[in-house]
Amino acid sequence: MIILVALMGLMASCKKEGSSKKPTQPQVKKDTLYFLKEMVTTELLTSSPVTKTESFAYDVSHRLTKHTVAYKSASQNFTVSFKINYDDMGKITDVVKTGTQYYPWNKLTYFYSGNVMTTVYHYPESPEDSVVTTLNSKGYAERVVGKQQQYQLIYDTDGNITQRGLYNNSDPSTPTFVDNFRYDKKNSPFKALKNNLYVLYQAFNDIYSPVNNRISDNNLQLYSYTYNKDGYPTQMVVVQSSVAVRKIDYTYTVVIQNKN
Repeated sequence: MIILVALMGLMASCKKEGSSKKPTQPQVKKDTLYFLKEMVTTELLTSSPVTKTESFAYDVSHRLTKHTVAYKSASQNFTVSFKINYDDMGKITDVVKTGTQYYPWNKLTYFYSGNVMTTVYHYPESPEDSVVTTLNSKGYAERVVGKQQQYQLIYDTDGNITQRGLYNNSDPSTPTFVDNFRYDKKNSPFKALKNNLYVLYQAFNDIYSPVNNRISDNNLQLYSYTYNKDGYPTQMVVVQSSVAVRKIDYTYTVVIQNKN
C-alpha cells in the first residue's frame, strides 16, 4: 500500500510538472525596411551655399505618394512637389507636378503593354513627348528609347547596372558613349522602392538600380559612403579628380514587419 501510494504520488507529480510546460511558439521572422524619408544634397565647391532637400511621403501600403524638392541658392529659392498616383493593381498611372521649376514637364502619364512601359511627358506650352522603356524579367529597364537616341543597359547578377550605353536610334548597335559602373555590397537607399518606376527612371533625371550603391564610374567619379548598422548609406560624398564636389545626406523611416 505504501508503495502504491508513493507511485500514485509520483505520477501526480509528473502530471503536474508536465501540465505546467507551455507549448513552444514558432519564431516569427521580421523584416526591417528602410524607406527613404529625406535626401539633402549640398554642393561643396560653390562660392555660396547651394542645397537641395528632397522629401518622400508614403501611404499606409508604403507606396510613395509624394516627392518634394526644395532648392536654395543665392539666386534661386523654390519648392516643387510631385504627386504619384496608382491604379488598382499598384501600377503608376501618372505623376503630377505642382510648381513651375525644376523639370519642364508638368505631368507624366504611364501606359503598359506586357514588358513595355510608355511614359508620356506633358509640357505647359509644348507638344507632348514620350519615352518607351522595355523591362527585363526582373522589372528593370534594359532599353530606354526617346525620339532620336536610346540607352541600352547591362546588369550584373545582383541587379545592378554595370554598363549604360548611349546609341542613336538610326544605329542601335554602335554606342556613341558607354558608362561603366562598379558597386559596393551594401543596401541602396532606394531598396524599398525597387518597384517604383518613377523613382528609378524619372525622379532624379538618371537611371538607377535599387540594389547596391555606385562606388565609381568611368567619368573618374568616385562615391564614398558612411553606413548605418544595417548597411544603408547615411551619407554619400562624390569625389572627382581627388576633390569632393558634392555630398548627400540620407534619413529613413524604419518599418518592421513580418517576413513573407
